[in-house]
Amino acid sequence: MKKSILLILSVLLTIVSCTEDFEEVNTRKDAIVTPEAGELFTIIVTVPVYNYQRNVNLFADFYSQYWANTISGFESGRYEYVDGWVGNKWREWYTIGLSDIRTLQRLYGEDPAYSNLMQVLEIWEASEWLRMTDYYGDIPYFGAGLGESVPYNSQQEIYYDLFDRITAAVNAIDTNDPSQISLAKEPGQLISPDLIYGWDLEKWKRFGNSLKLRMAMRISNVDPGKAQAEAAAAINAGVMQSNADVAHIPAWNRGFYDYLRNMAVFWDNIRCSKTFLDFMYSETSMEDPRARIWFAYKESSPLAGSDRLEGVANGYNILPVDANDFATLNADTNYIGFAGDGGEIDHYQPVMMYTEVLFLQAEAALRGWTAGDANALMLEGVRASMEFVGVDPADATAYINELTALSGSNEEQLKHLITQKYIANFPNGKEAWADFRRTDYPDLTLPIDGVSSASSVSPGTWVKRIRYANNAHELEQEFMPAGQNTIDSDRMDIRLWWDTADTKTKSNGLMNSNF
Repeated sequence: MKKSILLILSVLLTIVSCTEDFEEVNTRKDAIVTPEAGELFTIIVTVPVYNYQRNVNLFADFYSQYWANTISGFESGRYEYVDGWVGNKWREWYTIGLSDIRTLQRLYGEDPAYSNLMQVLEIWEASEWLRMTDYYGDIPYFGAGLGESVPYNSQQEIYYDLFDRITAAVNAIDTNDPSQISLAKEPGQLISPDLIYGWDLEKWKRFGNSLKLRMAMRISNVDPGKAQAEAAAAINAGVMQSNADVAHIPAWNRGFYDYLRNMAVFWDNIRCSKTFLDFMYSETSMEDPRARIWFAYKESSPLAGSDRLEGVANGYNILPVDANDFATLNADTNYIGFAGDGGEIDHYQPVMMYTEVLFLQAEAALRGWTAGDANALMLEGVRASMEFVGVDPADATAYINELTALSGSNEEQLKHLITQKYIANFPNGKEAWADFRRTDYPDLTLPIDGVSSASSVSPGTWVKRIRYANNAHELEQEFMPAGQNTIDSDRMDIRLWWDTADTKTKSNGLMNSNF
């Protein structure tokens, strides 16, 4: 992998050489002057795993309260913005990820034999745009990645365009055209250049439709008519069918990846959030059977061997207890999302899980937008999570049989459904945080030591977005939204377009804005 990256970087340097004479003199006759499509695609789909700790764990993972901070001075859990951390997310997308996508499109987009690859690339690019706009809100979109600064587009514009782009790409994939270039694994290759699906185009189509379903439910409160139409279209076109359709990114055991095992087990930077672990015991009379697969105590912990896993409250300024006493990632787990395949793949990082798709369908059914029984789909989503994690089927059935059925008002049912979705979506903190902002469920807690004085989030309220990177303010101020074009006005308590859940109006544990 490292050799491939170095090769492509050297090739790209060759491509941008200035004069014909220079290229003629300095290019070997047998040199590769264009990166292979498969190698470049491999690099493109690994962008989300870059700088996981700084881009995701210190922000979305804390905001979703899957994990809690244990390091004094790491104030992102109290809603501070740190440009040297999450600012990488902005820079890596616009200068690496999007740049590589535009290069692949430029090199191969006009060749009819690469049509299927271009459609797959379009679906993947859409998933990345969704990842970005759901962090920041309005961002440079139309015309971005072509070498010039462009105006920031509204999140509504971006969403509507992504719906159209994904639909067109899914419909344009031709699985029966033998003339198409394939990225399927070839003899002698360790793995297919398509790290996500090994060039199973039907799975790519289902992933595209599932993304549309995610987006549709995201806008359910702000544009229910559009949401209903897109949700029904996505389901009818075919979404994920089983755990075999899960979209996740593999990481090799010979590389360095700052993922959860490093942060939790080796570096002791995080511990499981008390909020999340409390849900392991509040939904039924039994301990959630996923809990001991996901989490454990260190042998030195005085709590080792106890009947209950205990986590750390979110938002401490200085932790008053020894973090090593509390539950952390189970380093011995065989859960595929952490442990990989036992061979070359160290772990997988989730992009979208099948269980999420079932919960999305359950919510669509609850809203009366699609056929199906919301309660049955919720239970199916829980079971899919149990199977994916590796829970004994009998233990899964015992837990599911004890779950309370959806009942009461729509708001009460949605809270129960989203709470179970929150548990099942672990460890996808980005998605859990988005659901909380959209619905105000499940019940999360404000930082225990209060919002930091260096934060741009008002006391008593939750963080709602990530502000723009410093270099964006330095270079693109004239293109930014008028109300967010200074660092002082670019606040992190500004709600995104689809976020109508005003957390200050919540009473009796229920919102008043989801239906």
